[in-house]
Amino acid sequence: MFEATQHQHWGRPDIAADLLAVALTRGAAPPREIRIRPELYARMVAGMGPDERAAVVDRRLLGPPPGVPVVVDPALPEFPGFEVVRARPGAAAGTHAAAA
Repeated sequence: MFEATQHQHWGRPDIAADLLAVALTRGAAPPREIRIRPELYARMVAGMGPDERAAVVDRRLLGPPPGVPVVVDPALPEFPGFEVVRARPGAAAGTHAAAA
């Protein structure tokens, strides 16, 4: 009756993948940066492998090249704990690439 899928519904949270899914939503303006609360950033980085962690910690970029800049912002509300700052209407589609 039900088909097995590859989706791991109860798997460990993947904060980075969730942030990228929101930031790279089809039809939305391109992301200029992702702002994230310090405690959420710490949990996200703790769950990463060494290469991905180095990209985020050293270069403050999340995702595949060119990456989306990540800014730790303790002033954000606790929920959801992040925000995606998008390019202004009329800005070039590769705005975040230039910032990287």
